[in-house]
Amino acid sequence: MATRRAIFLDIDGVLAPIRRWDRYGDLDPQCIQVLNEIVARGQADVVVSSTLRYGKTVAELQAMLDAQGFVGRVLDKTPTAAPGAGRGDEIAAWLAKHAVSGFVIIDDHVDMGELRSHLVHTDPARGLQPADAPRALAVLEAPT
Repeated sequence: MATRRAIFLDIDGVLAPIRRWDRYGDLDPQCIQVLNEIVARGQADVVVSSTLRYGKTVAELQAMLDAQGFVGRVLDKTPTAAPGAGRGDEIAAWLAKHAVSGFVIIDDHVDMGELRSHLVHTDPARGLQPADAPRALAVLEAPT
């Protein structure tokens, strides 16, 4: 049975704008609000694909986002691929094991390989913006 839709979520440069190269930013409540809108309207769960997932459980990732006003559900995190594999490969590996009715990748990196058509690319200095929501929803709702 297919689960709901999935949002593959990067955090740095998406929910935490990177305003200085030497310091990663804090989670931005406005970016979280946009994510909340996408989750609610797209009826989707989050799968964390950010490097912030290393060494954190799904529950810890959920708590970190909840503390900043996130209202959705962190379903899972992507597997850590072999060294040299890109984030797109990690997402593809997750998708190979889980049936979803639709998915979108929200990331400030573009190295998604064959999954590039599912990417909503964010400006790392600004993060997820209101204008990104309709694009993300259109990708989520497209048949896979």
